[in-house]
Amino acid sequence: MNGFIRGGLIFSLLCGSGIGYHSNLTPAIAQGIPAKDIAEQLKQVPVFTLIDSSGKQSLTITVKDSGKDKEISFFFFSPQDAQTALQRVQTQNPALAKGAQIRAIGLDKAYELAKSIQQGKDQKFDVSFQPEGSQVDAALKILQAGGQKTDKFPGIPLFFITGGPQQAQLTVQVNDPKGGKSEEMAPMFFSRQDADAFLSEVKKQDPKVGETAKIQVSSLDRLVAIMEQKNDPQLRQLYFIPSSSALRFIQQQQGNTGNRPQTQPAPRPQASPAPRPQTAPAPAPKPPASPAPKP
Repeated sequence: MNGFIRGGLIFSLLCGSGIGYHSNLTPAIAQGIPAKDIAEQLKQVPVFTLIDSSGKQSLTITVKDSGKDKEISFFFFSPQDAQTALQRVQTQNPALAKGAQIRAIGLDKAYELAKSIQQGKDQKFDVSFQPEGSQVDAALKILQAGGQKTDKFPGIPLFFITGGPQQAQLTVQVNDPKGGKSEEMAPMFFSRQDADAFLSEVKKQDPKVGETAKIQVSSLDRLVAIMEQKNDPQLRQLYFIPSSSALRFIQQQQGNTGNRPQTQPAPRPQASPAPRPQTAPAPAPKPPASPAPKP
Protein backbone atom coordinates (compact mmCIF):
# COMPACT_ATOMS: atom_id res chain seq x y z
CA MET A 1 0.00 0.00 0.00
CA ASN A 2 1.34 3.38 -0.94
CA GLY A 3 0.06 6.59 0.59
CA PHE A 4 -3.51 7.34 1.57
CA ILE A 5 -6.21 9.81 0.70
CA ARG A 6 -9.30 11.01 2.47
CA GLY A 7 -12.54 9.85 0.91
CA GLY A 8 -13.64 6.45 -0.28
CA LEU A 9 -16.67 4.53 0.88
CA ILE A 10 -19.80 6.10 2.22
CA PHE A 11 -19.75 5.62 5.98
CA SER A 12 -23.38 4.43 6.06
CA LEU A 13 -22.48 1.46 3.86
CA LEU A 14 -20.24 0.18 6.61
CA CYS A 15 -22.20 1.00 9.73
CA GLY A 16 -25.55 2.42 8.70
CA SER A 17 -28.95 0.85 9.09
CA GLY A 18 -31.25 -0.51 6.45
CA ILE A 19 -29.66 -3.89 5.73
CA GLY A 20 -29.58 -6.54 8.42
CA TYR A 21 -26.86 -8.96 9.37
CA HIS A 22 -26.41 -12.49 8.15
CA SER A 23 -24.91 -14.59 10.91
CA ASN A 24 -21.80 -16.65 10.17
CA LEU A 25 -21.45 -15.46 6.58
CA THR A 26 -24.46 -17.46 5.43
CA PRO A 27 -24.88 -16.40 1.81
CA ALA A 28 -28.06 -14.54 0.96
CA ILE A 29 -30.12 -15.08 -2.18
CA ALA A 30 -30.09 -11.69 -3.86
CA GLN A 31 -28.88 -9.84 -6.95
CA GLY A 32 -25.68 -8.32 -5.68
CA ILE A 33 -22.01 -8.77 -6.45
CA PRO A 34 -21.49 -12.25 -7.98
CA ALA A 35 -20.35 -14.84 -5.45
CA LYS A 36 -17.13 -15.50 -7.38
CA ASP A 37 -16.21 -11.82 -7.13
CA ILE A 38 -16.94 -11.75 -3.40
CA ALA A 39 -14.75 -14.83 -3.00
CA GLU A 40 -11.98 -13.08 -4.92
CA GLN A 41 -12.03 -10.22 -2.42
CA LEU A 42 -11.88 -12.67 0.50
CA LYS A 43 -9.09 -14.94 -0.72
CA GLN A 44 -6.27 -12.95 0.91
CA VAL A 45 -7.63 -13.80 4.37
CA PRO A 46 -6.70 -17.12 6.01
CA VAL A 47 -9.00 -19.07 8.29
CA PHE A 48 -8.07 -22.17 10.24
CA THR A 49 -9.95 -25.45 10.51
CA LEU A 50 -9.36 -28.95 11.89
CA ILE A 51 -8.90 -31.87 9.52
CA ASP A 52 -8.52 -35.60 10.08
CA SER A 53 -5.42 -37.70 9.46
CA SER A 54 -6.30 -38.16 5.78
CA GLY A 55 -6.17 -34.41 5.24
CA LYS A 56 -9.40 -34.59 3.25
CA GLN A 57 -12.17 -34.53 5.85
CA SER A 58 -13.07 -31.79 8.27
CA LEU A 59 -13.51 -32.67 11.93
CA THR A 60 -16.99 -31.66 12.99
CA ILE A 61 -18.85 -31.09 16.23
CA THR A 62 -22.30 -32.57 16.77
CA VAL A 63 -24.87 -30.08 18.04
CA LYS A 64 -28.63 -30.26 18.50
CA ASP A 65 -30.66 -28.13 16.10
CA SER A 66 -34.45 -28.30 16.54
CA GLY A 67 -34.04 -31.70 18.15
CA LYS A 68 -31.91 -33.08 15.31
CA ASP A 69 -28.17 -33.70 15.18
CA LYS A 70 -26.20 -31.34 12.96
CA GLU A 71 -22.51 -31.58 12.12
CA ILE A 72 -20.72 -28.23 12.34
CA SER A 73 -17.38 -27.46 10.72
CA PHE A 74 -15.59 -24.61 12.47
CA PHE A 75 -13.41 -21.99 10.83
CA PHE A 76 -11.30 -19.88 13.17
CA PHE A 77 -9.81 -16.48 12.40
CA SER A 78 -7.23 -17.04 15.14
CA PRO A 79 -4.75 -19.93 14.77
CA GLN A 80 -4.43 -20.00 18.56
CA ASP A 81 -8.18 -20.63 18.86
CA ALA A 82 -7.84 -23.47 16.36
CA GLN A 83 -5.03 -24.95 18.44
CA THR A 84 -7.19 -24.73 21.56
CA ALA A 85 -10.03 -26.51 19.75
CA LEU A 86 -7.66 -29.25 18.58
CA GLN A 87 -6.38 -29.77 22.13
CA ARG A 88 -9.97 -30.02 23.34
CA VAL A 89 -10.79 -32.70 20.78
CA GLN A 90 -7.58 -34.58 21.65
CA THR A 91 -8.62 -34.60 25.30
CA GLN A 92 -12.26 -35.53 24.79
CA ASN A 93 -11.90 -37.97 21.91
CA PRO A 94 -8.30 -39.20 21.42
CA ALA A 95 -9.32 -41.75 18.79
CA LEU A 96 -10.97 -39.12 16.63
CA ALA A 97 -8.12 -36.67 17.12
CA LYS A 98 -5.38 -39.14 16.18
CA GLY A 99 -3.47 -37.58 13.31
CA ALA A 100 -5.73 -34.52 13.27
CA GLN A 101 -4.13 -31.23 12.34
CA ILE A 102 -4.82 -27.57 11.67
CA ARG A 103 -5.15 -26.42 8.09
CA ALA A 104 -5.08 -22.83 6.89
CA ILE A 105 -7.25 -22.11 3.86
CA GLY A 106 -8.45 -18.97 2.16
CA LEU A 107 -11.63 -17.39 3.47
CA ASP A 108 -12.90 -17.55 -0.11
CA LYS A 109 -12.89 -21.36 0.03
CA ALA A 110 -14.70 -21.41 3.37
CA TYR A 111 -17.26 -18.94 2.01
CA GLU A 112 -17.82 -21.12 -1.06
CA LEU A 113 -18.29 -24.16 1.19
CA ALA A 114 -20.86 -22.27 3.27
CA LYS A 115 -22.65 -21.28 0.09
CA SER A 116 -22.71 -24.84 -1.29
CA ILE A 117 -24.05 -26.22 2.01
CA GLN A 118 -26.78 -23.58 2.14
CA GLN A 119 -27.86 -24.28 -1.42
CA GLY A 120 -27.77 -28.07 -0.96
CA LYS A 121 -30.62 -30.22 0.29
CA ASP A 122 -28.62 -31.96 3.02
CA GLN A 123 -29.41 -30.19 6.28
CA LYS A 124 -27.06 -32.35 8.36
CA PHE A 125 -24.07 -30.05 7.91
CA ASP A 126 -23.31 -26.42 8.58
CA VAL A 127 -20.31 -24.15 9.10
CA SER A 128 -19.51 -21.69 11.87
CA PHE A 129 -17.02 -18.83 11.63
CA GLN A 130 -15.37 -18.09 14.98
CA PRO A 131 -14.07 -14.56 15.65
CA GLU A 132 -11.01 -13.99 17.80
CA GLY A 133 -12.15 -13.14 21.32
CA SER A 134 -9.70 -10.27 21.80
CA GLN A 135 -10.92 -8.62 18.59
CA VAL A 136 -14.54 -8.93 19.72
CA ASP A 137 -13.56 -7.23 22.98
CA ALA A 138 -11.81 -4.46 21.05
CA ALA A 139 -14.88 -3.97 18.84
CA LEU A 140 -17.17 -3.75 21.87
CA LYS A 141 -14.96 -1.08 23.43
CA ILE A 142 -15.29 1.05 20.29
CA LEU A 143 -19.07 0.70 20.30
CA GLN A 144 -19.31 1.42 24.02
CA ALA A 145 -17.01 4.44 23.70
CA GLY A 146 -19.45 5.73 21.08
CA GLY A 147 -22.30 5.55 23.58
CA GLN A 148 -23.80 2.19 22.67
CA LYS A 149 -24.89 0.07 25.61
CA THR A 150 -24.12 -3.43 24.42
CA ASP A 151 -22.13 -6.41 25.61
CA LYS A 152 -22.43 -8.47 22.42
CA PHE A 153 -20.89 -7.92 19.02
CA PRO A 154 -22.77 -9.26 15.99
CA GLY A 155 -20.31 -11.29 13.95
CA ILE A 156 -16.69 -10.98 12.83
CA PRO A 157 -15.20 -7.55 13.67
CA LEU A 158 -13.62 -5.44 10.94
CA PHE A 159 -11.77 -2.24 11.80
CA PHE A 160 -11.34 0.75 9.51
CA ILE A 161 -10.18 4.36 9.70
CA THR A 162 -12.23 7.50 9.15
CA GLY A 163 -11.14 11.11 9.11
CA GLY A 164 -11.86 14.62 7.93
CA PRO A 165 -14.82 16.91 8.60
CA GLN A 166 -17.33 14.30 7.44
CA GLN A 167 -15.44 11.33 8.93
CA ALA A 168 -15.15 9.65 5.53
CA GLN A 169 -13.28 6.38 5.32
CA LEU A 170 -9.59 6.65 4.50
CA THR A 171 -8.52 4.84 1.36
CA VAL A 172 -5.10 3.81 0.08
CA GLN A 173 -3.46 3.37 -3.29
CA VAL A 174 -2.66 -0.32 -3.76
CA ASN A 175 -0.11 -1.25 -6.40
CA ASP A 176 -0.99 -4.00 -8.86
CA PRO A 177 1.52 -6.83 -8.21
CA LYS A 178 1.47 -7.57 -11.95
CA GLY A 179 2.65 -4.09 -12.78
CA GLY A 180 -0.70 -2.59 -13.71
CA LYS A 181 -2.22 0.63 -12.48
CA SER A 182 -2.61 1.21 -8.76
CA GLU A 183 -6.14 1.18 -7.37
CA GLU A 184 -7.85 3.17 -4.66
CA MET A 185 -8.91 0.67 -2.01
CA ALA A 186 -10.58 0.86 1.39
CA PRO A 187 -8.60 -1.17 3.96
CA MET A 188 -10.60 -3.30 6.37
CA PHE A 189 -8.54 -4.83 9.18
CA PHE A 190 -9.31 -8.07 11.02
CA SER A 191 -7.00 -6.92 13.82
CA ARG A 192 -7.41 -3.82 15.98
CA GLN A 193 -3.64 -3.84 16.51
CA ASP A 194 -3.02 -3.68 12.76
CA ALA A 195 -5.55 -0.86 12.45
CA ASP A 196 -3.72 0.99 15.23
CA ALA A 197 -0.43 0.59 13.36
CA PHE A 198 -2.02 1.95 10.19
CA LEU A 199 -3.47 4.90 12.09
CA SER A 200 -0.05 5.69 13.54
CA GLU A 201 1.39 5.72 10.03
CA VAL A 202 -1.38 8.04 8.87
CA LYS A 203 -0.55 10.49 11.65
CA LYS A 204 3.14 10.41 10.74
CA GLN A 205 2.64 10.94 7.03
CA ASP A 206 -0.16 13.50 7.23
CA PRO A 207 -0.61 15.06 10.69
CA LYS A 208 -3.52 17.17 9.45
CA VAL A 209 -5.51 14.09 8.45
CA GLY A 210 -4.31 12.31 11.57
CA GLU A 211 -5.84 14.98 13.82
CA THR A 212 -9.36 13.82 12.97
CA ALA A 213 -8.66 10.18 12.10
CA LYS A 214 -10.09 7.47 14.32
CA ILE A 215 -10.82 3.76 14.28
CA GLN A 216 -14.35 2.55 13.59
CA VAL A 217 -15.75 -0.96 13.54
CA SER A 218 -18.12 -2.86 11.30
CA SER A 219 -18.83 -6.56 10.76
CA LEU A 220 -17.70 -8.95 8.05
CA ASP A 221 -21.10 -10.61 8.30
CA ARG A 222 -22.79 -7.30 7.57
CA LEU A 223 -20.52 -6.40 4.66
CA VAL A 224 -20.88 -9.79 2.99
CA ALA A 225 -24.66 -9.51 3.33
CA ILE A 226 -24.57 -6.06 1.72
CA MET A 227 -22.29 -7.27 -1.08
CA GLU A 228 -24.73 -10.09 -1.81
CA GLN A 229 -27.58 -7.59 -2.07
CA LYS A 230 -25.98 -4.53 -3.68
CA ASN A 231 -23.70 -4.52 -6.70
CA ASP A 232 -22.13 -1.23 -5.67
CA PRO A 233 -18.74 -0.31 -7.20
CA GLN A 234 -17.67 1.12 -3.85
CA LEU A 235 -18.09 -2.29 -2.21
CA ARG A 236 -15.59 -3.67 -4.70
CA GLN A 237 -13.05 -1.27 -3.21
CA LEU A 238 -13.05 -3.11 0.11
CA TYR A 239 -9.57 -4.44 0.78
CA PHE A 240 -9.66 -7.13 3.48
CA ILE A 241 -6.38 -7.27 5.39
CA PRO A 242 -5.74 -10.43 7.44
CA SER A 243 -4.26 -10.15 10.89
CA SER A 244 -0.48 -10.08 10.95
CA SER A 245 -0.49 -12.75 13.68
CA ALA A 246 -2.38 -15.17 11.40
CA LEU A 247 0.09 -14.57 8.58
CA ARG A 248 3.04 -15.11 10.91
CA PHE A 249 1.55 -18.42 12.02
CA ILE A 250 1.28 -19.59 8.41
CA GLN A 251 4.83 -18.52 7.65
CA GLN A 252 6.13 -20.33 10.72
CA GLN A 253 4.20 -23.51 9.94
CA GLN A 254 4.94 -23.64 6.25
CA GLY A 255 8.23 -21.79 6.00
CA ASN A 256 6.53 -19.61 3.41
CA THR A 257 7.64 -16.01 3.11
CA GLY A 258 4.61 -15.05 1.05
CA ASN A 259 1.50 -13.53 2.55
CA ARG A 260 -1.23 -15.62 0.97
CA PRO A 261 -3.04 -18.50 2.61
CA GLN A 262 -3.29 -21.90 0.97
CA THR A 263 -5.63 -21.96 -1.99
CA GLN A 264 -6.64 -25.62 -1.77
CA PRO A 265 -10.36 -26.35 -1.39
CA ALA A 266 -11.93 -26.33 2.03
CA PRO A 267 -12.19 -29.85 3.49
CA ARG A 268 -15.68 -31.29 3.28
CA PRO A 269 -17.52 -32.49 6.40
CA GLN A 270 -17.60 -36.25 6.71
CA ALA A 271 -20.75 -37.88 5.36
CA SER A 272 -20.77 -40.50 8.12
CA PRO A 273 -19.01 -38.80 11.01
CA ALA A 274 -17.49 -40.69 13.88
CA PRO A 275 -18.68 -39.85 17.41
CA ARG A 276 -17.91 -36.23 18.18
CA PRO A 277 -17.27 -34.39 21.43
CA GLN A 278 -20.43 -32.66 22.54
CA THR A 279 -18.78 -29.50 23.84
CA ALA A 280 -18.30 -27.18 20.90
CA PRO A 281 -16.13 -24.07 20.91
CA ALA A 282 -18.03 -20.96 21.88
CA PRO A 283 -20.21 -19.93 18.93
CA ALA A 284 -19.79 -16.61 17.21
CA PRO A 285 -21.95 -13.86 18.73
CA LYS A 286 -25.42 -13.88 17.23
CA PRO A 287 -26.66 -10.70 15.53
CA PRO A 288 -29.59 -8.78 16.95
CA ALA A 289 -32.93 -8.93 15.21
CA SER A 290 -32.81 -5.21 14.46
CA PRO A 291 -30.41 -3.59 11.96
CA ALA A 292 -26.87 -2.90 13.10
CA PRO A 293 -26.50 0.12 15.39
CA LYS A 294 -24.44 3.01 14.12
CA PRO A 295 -21.10 3.39 15.88
